[in-house]
Parts: sequence; structure tokens; C-alpha cells
Amino acid sequence: MGRLNSAFMPVVAGTILLCTAGGPALAGSVTEAGETVGLALGAPLPEGWYFVDTASYISREGKPDIEAFVNIPVIAWSTPWMAFGGRIEAYAAFPQDILNVGGHYSSGFYNDALLIGEAWDFGNGWNFSNFVGGYAPMDAGGLATNNWVFNERAAVSYVANDWNLTVHMIYGVVGKDVRTNLQDTPDYLNYDLTAVKTFGNWSIGPVGYGSTDTSSTGPGYVEQSQFALGGLVGYNFGPISWQFYITHDVTETGYTGEDTRAFMRWVVPLKF
Repeated sequence: MGRLNSAFMPVVAGTILLCTAGGPALAGSVTEAGETVGLALGAPLPEGWYFVDTASYISREGKPDIEAFVNIPVIAWSTPWMAFGGRIEAYAAFPQDILNVGGHYSSGFYNDALLIGEAWDFGNGWNFSNFVGGYAPMDAGGLATNNWVFNERAAVSYVANDWNLTVHMIYGVVGKDVRTNLQDTPDYLNYDLTAVKTFGNWSIGPVGYGSTDTSSTGPGYVEQSQFALGGLVGYNFGPISWQFYITHDVTETGYTGEDTRAFMRWVVPLKF
């Protein structure tokens, strides 16, 4: 359990992007940039079931002003099976969204996600994971994307000497809208960055994330990208862990303004 305590239980929370959940007003990649910050996603979990809840708030000043709240409950299963030296794991997410665009509110569930993959412990603190899966389409009146979305996620984590140093890369391939047969959302690449040090039960350190479109949707398309920096603080209550982090865009292209985001996460091991 020592590695779990120092790394805040490395659980990938497969999710749909807050920006996409808001439809055209927010736009962006389908996996929320920054949502996996703070987790040592390259490291395998001990065998068992876990509940992870990540809530995020976004504020963007622009024309119009935008506020959104997303809650993402995730069930993670670290299976008893090994393959090629790695632990087989699976994750399912069932997110909800509340969106305020210029005083107009909407809320509801949006795209469920499922991923499966493996995580390897190479020793001396070094770990690597790779997961594949995606999101099912949901016709939710602009709160979700009505496309099949393939996801591949790879992470490298160093979790030794009370450090969690993680780079998590997420590549998304978005299909056409299943109702209109139009390509309304681009493919994307996200990268979430963590450099957290543990002091007793406390953890603190800088974090960051970036996202960029990797394809076009056709005439009138405007490429979007962003990079944000911030800080994280966390506490291990044993066995439950808590994290809180805030980020702000250092640079953005193609959005209606800079994002300020606040995230809070709970990780709870489950026993059946």
C-alpha cells in the first residue's frame, strides 16, 4: 500500500471532455484536458476494485461567458490476471454535466466511457501503462457528442522516493455523427503532466496539461489548442485519498478565452 499512498492510487478516470459536453460554445478535444492530472497512471494498481470521483469546475470569460461543472464517477477494476508481465485493468465512467453559457443553463448525463489495458512495473520506480477503448455516442441535445470515439492512452510514471512524476498522453479518433453522418469534431491529442512530492500524508506540487486538435472538420474549421499550469495539494486519509488542484491557461488558440479550472478528486478502494 505504500506506493498507493505516495501516488494517490494510480487510477485512470476515462472521461468525456467538459468542453465537448458543452457543445459548440466550449468545443475542444473529447477527453477533458487536465482531468487525469495528479494520478500515477503508469503504475499498476493492486488487485481489486476502486471508486474514483473527479469533479471539475471551469470558468471562461469571453463572448459569451461560460461556466460548467462536471462530475465523473469511475469504477476501476485491477484484475487478478497478468499478460506479458503487466497487470490487466479496466475502467468505466458515467459522467454528468451542468453548463451555463451566457445565462442559459443545461444539464444531464453525457457519454459513458470504457477502457481496458495493462500496466507494467519495471522496477526502480519506473512504470508504464497503455489503454484502449472509447466513448459511445449519445444524442443529448448538445451536452454530449453523438459520435463513436476511439481512445488510446499511454502513461509513464516514476513513483519512488515519495515522488509521482507522470506524463500521460491521450490520443482520440472521432467518428462521424451517427445521426447526421457529418464530421463535426476533430481528432485530438492531450497530455497531462504531474510532478508531486509526498510529505507524510500530504502531497504537493506543480501540474499542467495541454491539448491540440490533430485533424480538421472541413470548411470553416478553426484549430484549437491550449496549455495550462497550476498547483496540486492532496491528503491521504488511509485508505481514502483526496486531491485538489487549480489550473489556468498560459496560452490558447481558437477558444473564446482562457480557462480557469478547479478539480477535486476522491479515490476509494472497494471491498466485495
